[in-house]
Amino acid sequence: MSATMGASDGGAVFRRMGRNLVWLLGGRGFQAVASLVYLGVAARTLGPRGFGEFSLILAYGQAIANVAQLQSWQTVIRYGMIHLAGGASQRLARLLGFTTLLDFAGAALGAAIALLAVPLVAGWLHWNPAEQGRAAWFGVALLLSIGATPTGMLRLVDRFDLITYVQAVGPSVRLAGSLIAWATGAGVDAFLIAWAAAALAQHAATWGTALACSRLPIAFGPAAWRAAHSENQGIWSFMITTNAAGTVSLLTEQLATLAVGGAVGATAAGGYRIAARIARALARPIQIAARIIYPEMARLHASADLATLDHVMARVSRYALALAAAVIVIGVAGGPWLIRLLAGSAYDFAYATLAILAVGVAIDLSGFALEPLLVAHGRAATILRIRLVGAALFTVLLFALLPMLDATAAAIATVMAALLGRIWMGRSVMALPKGPQRF
Repeated sequence: MSATMGASDGGAVFRRMGRNLVWLLGGRGFQAVASLVYLGVAARTLGPRGFGEFSLILAYGQAIANVAQLQSWQTVIRYGMIHLAGGASQRLARLLGFTTLLDFAGAALGAAIALLAVPLVAGWLHWNPAEQGRAAWFGVALLLSIGATPTGMLRLVDRFDLITYVQAVGPSVRLAGSLIAWATGAGVDAFLIAWAAAALAQHAATWGTALACSRLPIAFGPAAWRAAHSENQGIWSFMITTNAAGTVSLLTEQLATLAVGGAVGATAAGGYRIAARIARALARPIQIAARIIYPEMARLHASADLATLDHVMARVSRYALALAAAVIVIGVAGGPWLIRLLAGSAYDFAYATLAILAVGVAIDLSGFALEPLLVAHGRAATILRIRLVGAALFTVLLFALLPMLDATAAAIATVMAALLGRIWMGRSVMALPKGPQRF
């Protein structure tokens, strides 16, 4: 395929990506603003100590959810795109039934763990019986709302507009609940109820929309599940590696919050969560773009369009470097203003943590297209190895530095793990076979 053809086809890819990006940025833009607003409302209403308690319970539930939730949307796209391209609707139906089964199994197992593990962490986090009860019921509610198959279904049929709408349900419920809690002067319980209700409402809305609008068939039953396993070569390996990689990536923030809370106290944990959420908000537009890039790379991989894939990758990488630099400038120069705008001057102590985390976020963003490219080429195991080694480095540095640096230790550990992952992932992309054989 000629370079000219690749550039021409690349234009079509970017137009499709641009359309999807507008939809997701609209929805995620609302979510980002809403999330900062309701987090700020909680921080101001509860105060540093109460917000720290809230943050620890939230981190506990989210940590277990990150472990239990399979990244099934990636499996739906990876194998579903092949079935769509080949017109194999029955194979696609069996695939969707298989991932749905695993979603529900993961939710049930995670809910049981959330309930039973509370006494094991209560001593470290200094939870009294009331706080243990809150953590238990909140964890169960949160775990029952996990499952990514419906999101994968909507992405598979290119309905990012519908994803925008359904993903606004959770933030809307959470924002309304937070404002009610603030107006009534409620405590931690009210905010936890708002968070749990929002998660359950969004999960129901996503499934309802996927079933009604994607028009994709789903086949259930033991025979269908056995067939799905045989028809999708390497599906277990792919699901395990992508889930583990995603889990490790998402788990670090929750682990950092819990570690800071146990070692330094709830107030420090609340400050760390404020800093981490602001840093994550700075990265949100690029993370959205990564979710759009993955289906496009999977589509190009399925059609063996090497020239277009290389063209798209080069262009996206240039954008990523510029945006990463912007994140550092905003996080470092505007950090104090952002913290005071969100949570008030009572959380000024979190600025150093935010400045360091902004650097870590920028490092991740500079290579945000590398992971989708490796996954599209079937290198999920490589990503898992990178994430596991990065998580090990993060954990060692976190607990080694906590006694000396308090919450700042978690931020430094995050930066070092991000730097290791960025270098390793870049080298892995450079090592991909050149030419058509790499497909």
